[in-house]
Amino acid sequence: MVTGLAPCYRQRDMDPSSPSLSRSLRLLVFLSALVAACSGESPPPITEGDVRGPTEVGDRPVPGEAQKDGGGVAPDGDGPGTGGAGDAGGADGPDAGGWDGGVEEDADPVADGGTAVGGPGAGDAGPIPLDGGTVITSTLTGTLTRARSPYRVIGDAQGIVTIPKGQVLRVEPGVVVDFRGRPDVSLADVDPRAPGSVMNHHKGRVELRVYGGIQVRGTEASPIVFTSTNPYGWWGLNFFGAQSVGDGHPVFEHLIFEKVRKNDYNGERDRTRGAMWAYYPGPVTIIRSTFRDNMAAAKCGALDLMFTVGSRVEGNLFENNRTSDIDRFGQPGSFSMAGGAAMCVTHGRDSVVRGNTFRGNVLEAFRGAVYTSLVLRPLLQWPNPQGTYDLGGGGALHYFQPNNDLIENNLFENNTVLQGPASVLYLEDLGTRAVTLRGNHFIDNRAGAGGVVVCNRGSGAVELVLTSDNVFTRNLVNGVAAPRVTGDCTTGAQ
Repeated sequence: MVTGLAPCYRQRDMDPSSPSLSRSLRLLVFLSALVAACSGESPPPITEGDVRGPTEVGDRPVPGEAQKDGGGVAPDGDGPGTGGAGDAGGADGPDAGGWDGGVEEDADPVADGGTAVGGPGAGDAGPIPLDGGTVITSTLTGTLTRARSPYRVIGDAQGIVTIPKGQVLRVEPGVVVDFRGRPDVSLADVDPRAPGSVMNHHKGRVELRVYGGIQVRGTEASPIVFTSTNPYGWWGLNFFGAQSVGDGHPVFEHLIFEKVRKNDYNGERDRTRGAMWAYYPGPVTIIRSTFRDNMAAAKCGALDLMFTVGSRVEGNLFENNRTSDIDRFGQPGSFSMAGGAAMCVTHGRDSVVRGNTFRGNVLEAFRGAVYTSLVLRPLLQWPNPQGTYDLGGGGALHYFQPNNDLIENNLFENNTVLQGPASVLYLEDLGTRAVTLRGNHFIDNRAGAGGVVVCNRGSGAVELVLTSDNVFTRNLVNGVAAPRVTGDCTTGAQ
């Protein structure tokens, strides 16, 4: 009996803080890294060959921007609902359903009813300008206009740029925001009294902290781009629970969101999950956007909706995102539970994930680290004397404590979990009718264990509603046809 799976959502985890390659080649690279990790060798470094070099622009203020040293303090302790009985339940192993449960049929990937599945995302924004634009150092407020784009976000001395409480950031169609940071920073540039500074550990990556409001509204013809020309990427966009509520619910439309690298452990900065970490007790709206080439160390490679209520994620493209488990959860005597290569829904309720495409996302759950340094160790199969849980789950999605959530008319294609279970969807700690799966297409997804969908710790009557119009085609588990659903939940048709 495995116990204590949920501490990956506990105190330290909760605290605020190439696409050009073919899929087969990317998989070969990841498998090579797996072999190297298990043999004790260091995996090959991640390269960013398509990232442009540094630019030099003038320091001009943004209309409406408060020119002051921003900041905002991450809340101390746990977020709401942290810990408790729901977080400490056990399970009959990492994949309670084992390897049986039926073999999938080769269904036609086009739904009989002609219902469109998948989403186009935000489209093409064109090349990113290498010069000109506006420099941002500490705060982002007011309206970002196309005329003053691109905006080069450097951040303050701690590598942070803030939307302050009581302020709203609005972004016009066609704007490019380059989260450049300070890639040339060295320890000599950092205040020695701030050992947790991003500059001490992350080659000048910049983080956007949202305490006020944010309205990002591109169009199909003129999407907005959040990217980084820092060769090390940027530290993503982070919300902070109740501290981020009160200035209008966040909206993202026709946004391209890319090149976040939360891919190593940084002192006390625990936000190593979700390129967009939406810890926000209200609705988050994300429509016809593209999340691509993002990476998180702990969980939820591109997006984590945490404690949200009534969120809508519709018509988006999630492509080539990855979760690589190289963080504190690999401590000896602990466990390593990476989950959700593209997206997580954590502790929330009433979310709708509809008409999206999840393609080519990869969950690597084969490495770990001790608390203060990245130390490779072999993959540990469960059970083991160390009590270390290593598998992780969900090549596209991971849901923890879902409540009346709908997953409808999505296309899940060529997502991969190395070694672990659930080539597409890992569901954990479910009550009655927690999740409904309707009209989705699951095509050519791969995992090392379990089914396409894996349930862990079902505790209701019928926990998963799986309608007959879901299509399962050529999904594999350890090289053979994958069961549709495994685990300990009860499924029903309606």
